[in-house]
Amino acid sequence: MQHRLGMKYRDIMDGIAIKNNIDQSSLNADSIVLDCDGTLVRINRSYNACIVETAGRILSSMLGDEWKDFVDEQMILAFRMSGGFNNDVDTTFACILAALAYNDDSNHADVDNARIFAHEIARHADSRGVESVEEYLASIGKAHVVKAAREYTGYPGLVGSSMLATLFDELFYGKELFIAMHGIEPRFNHGRGFIEYDEVVVSKDCLSMLNERFDGKVAIVSGRSRIAAEYALRDLLGYFNLKASVFIEDEDKYVKRNGLRMNVVKPNPYALLKSMKVMNVNNAIVVGDSAEDLIMARSASNDHGYRTYFVGVYGTSIDAEKQKQMFINMGSDAIIENVNLLLRLL
Repeated sequence: MQHRLGMKYRDIMDGIAIKNNIDQSSLNADSIVLDCDGTLVRINRSYNACIVETAGRILSSMLGDEWKDFVDEQMILAFRMSGGFNNDVDTTFACILAALAYNDDSNHADVDNARIFAHEIARHADSRGVESVEEYLASIGKAHVVKAAREYTGYPGLVGSSMLATLFDELFYGKELFIAMHGIEPRFNHGRGFIEYDEVVVSKDCLSMLNERFDGKVAIVSGRSRIAAEYALRDLLGYFNLKASVFIEDEDKYVKRNGLRMNVVKPNPYALLKSMKVMNVNNAIVVGDSAEDLIMARSASNDHGYRTYFVGVYGTSIDAEKQKQMFINMGSDAIIENVNLLLRLL
């Protein structure tokens, strides 16, 4: 592994690397905070597939059926690696914008070149997410495309008012969970949801060890809702301090419904800071699979006086090598292939 990771990292064992300037004993923090999607749960066939389906339906209605397969997982990964797309509705909207902006200059459906254009947009994205994409499109004369896309999809509105948000949640949750989540009948999907294809990665042994090791100071900070976390993790949720766990989808909806001027979405450290305050700790190991998780952890340390160590998980990505290299480039304190390797890392 040494030749692949470079001199900044040393090999601990297969699937684990740690920075040379980090002593392993320094990972002896008082708490541990874990992301859910891509860390505890593999989401390739659930959230990722829901992005593809949602964008496909909207683009088919706007541009024609040849655009229904425009979005693929490499495009999703490209936007996520910018550090600003922890929210999957945001990712869906960015992909839709890319197709519409390309089609604005084309008289025929050139889907392959439109994908290349989407990756170019993703390269100009940053931790501001959709805002950075819209800024780039405006800079190349596509502000009118952004305006039209917002009007058609209702982005960034909530379920019930926004067609995009409503369609995404109906497809992801399925009829029964959608009603439980929002208290309204679905319009677009009356069957099962993509959530059925969540794949739990973390083991009971791992969570039991973490719970013992950190004396119950084990929390989730996730972009998904609590209902979605409960549905995926089921009895495993009992290993976490739920009072200290933050489910950002729920927090964000509360903020928007009440017209509050605050940002609670990763990479903003709001959720991590709230979790650590509830656990009454000033240091934590933060485990996640995304650039947003790392930026969030760094912000808690650099801007708010907490001490965090970030462990990047790369094995659940659709491109594990690319994900691992991203964590290397961004300076993760440690990198592991699978969340269950925390047992050996610690």
